[in-house]
This record gives sequence, C-alpha cells and structure tokens, in this order.
Amino acid sequence: MPQLLSSFRQNMPNEQNKRNSYLSCAKFHAIRCDMPRNEAKRGYGMALGELIWTGRAWPAAEIVGRTGDDFSFKTSGKGRPLELVGPAAWWRNFSEIDLDDPDAVIGFVRRHGDPFGTLSPTTQADSSQWLAVAVVLKLAASGWTRNRVGPSVATRPHGVMQALVASPIFRDGVDYVPHVDGGSDQLSLRIVAKSLAAFMVTSAILHLQSYVDMALCQHCGDWFVERRRGTQFCSASCRAASSTSSKKGRRNNGIR
Repeated sequence: MPQLLSSFRQNMPNEQNKRNSYLSCAKFHAIRCDMPRNEAKRGYGMALGELIWTGRAWPAAEIVGRTGDDFSFKTSGKGRPLELVGPAAWWRNFSEIDLDDPDAVIGFVRRHGDPFGTLSPTTQADSSQWLAVAVVLKLAASGWTRNRVGPSVATRPHGVMQALVASPIFRDGVDYVPHVDGGSDQLSLRIVAKSLAAFMVTSAILHLQSYVDMALCQHCGDWFVERRRGTQFCSASCRAASSTSSKKGRRNNGIR
C-alpha cells in the first residue's frame, strides 16, 4: 500500500488543483459552506443523492490493433444501453485487469463499456488511458482484504480516501445536479458521472465511505457488495444462470 500511495502522489495535482480538490471533497460530503453552525448541526445541508452514469456496453467490440502497450478497438451496432444508479462494485474487476491481455481488455468493453466513452460505431477507441484508471482503482482496492473466496473485508487504510478524492478522474469527472424527491420534497445533489471511468472511481469512494464487505460472483466473476454473509452471486439472474448451468451439467453426466 505505501508503494501505491507513493506512485499515485507522483501524479498528484499542483497547489491550485489541490485547492480545487478540497472544494470537490467539501461538495462530496455535503453543501453547508454558507450555513450558520447551528443550522448545519440541525441537518439543513444539501445531502448527496444517487450516483448515476448513463452509457453503453459494446457486445460487438473487437480488437483491431496494438501500438506499444495499448490496444485499439472498434465496434458495430448500437451497443447495449446502460443506466446505472448507485455504486457498482465491479470497479474492482478493473483494478485487477491485465492490460496486456487483449481478451481481458475487450471483454471489459463488451460487458461494461469504454471507460472514457470514446467508442462508437463510427469512432475507434484505445486503452492508452486505462492504466491511469487502474492505478487509482488498485489503490482503492487496497482498502479490502484480498480474499477471492468468501468475504473481502473492508479495512479503511489511512490516506486512501483523500488520494481518491484528489484524483482528476473524480474531481473533473462528475457533476452535481440538484434533485427534488417527488415524495418527500427533499433537496439533494445527484452525482452524475461524465464517464465510466469517473463512475468507477466514485463507486470506489462511496464503498470506502460505506465500509462495506465484498465478494466475487461465482457465476460472472464480478465483484459485488456482500449484504448477507455467504452470498455467492451478484444478482438473481446470475444465480438462475448458475443453477441452469449446473442442471445441464448433471444431465450431460447422466445425473438427475
């Protein structure tokens, strides 16, 4: 972990950008700057709302070339629309991705999308900026034990949250959009990620703040928040798909 922090700090912003990052940190926790202290204590601040990202996964994406360490890829078709509400724990999958493996790179694009939103049927994209995202998310992942079987337990290492909030991927990658809840008339700031990369880093920040445990889905291999100890699947669809696959395997082996 010290090596990760050292590597991250080599790319930290200058003093002006640091001041901006502190403002981002203040926005992240709540908007209370101009409130009298007694009102802030009573909770009159503008609370954070949901994290939202809208984009596309590209099931038809394919690698078309490599330049140095970076892969280029293209796609066809309209892709699969995604509207994600709330943090997703598969940011940890990206923290573990082998950027030298073309199957791993294109597999992520097909399942989750292009981290920077460049890819379209008319525009190729590449993985040249992926390492910067992976380094930030690898630092975030140091906040959990490395168990790949059973629960990966949150540990809250010192300094990681501050480093993530100072990251330009987070600082420049989200907008705060006022939202009034139709039922309660409560005002909040929705966190709208401008890119999949910003969505993943913000998800990591929210998970660190929430101090949640995680586990690996035994079907699709995505990380997910373990809300109940011993849960093996990230979703009902993965649980059903695993059950169907097991039944087919038993039938193929003559077992009922």
